[in-house]
Amino acid sequence: MAFYDEKTETLIIKWNVEDVQSVRPDLNNEQANDVLYVLAENFDANIGVDWDVIVMAAEQLFPEDD
Repeated sequence: MAFYDEKTETLIIKWNVEDVQSVRPDLNNEQANDVLYVLAENFDANIGVDWDVIVMAAEQLFPEDD
C-alpha cells in the first residue's frame, strides 16, 4: 500500500506481516517480522520492495523444504 502525505510531502509505502504471509503462509508472525526487518535494513532505492523481493528475502531467511 502506498500513501502520499501532503503535509510532509512524503510518499510512504507500507508492507506488513500479513503481506509477507500472503506469499509465505508457512511463516509465523515473528518470522514474517524478521523478513520485514531485513528488508528495511537492506533497502536499496534502486531495487525497491515488491512481491519478488519479499519472496527472495523470506527464502534467504527461511528456506522452504522442497
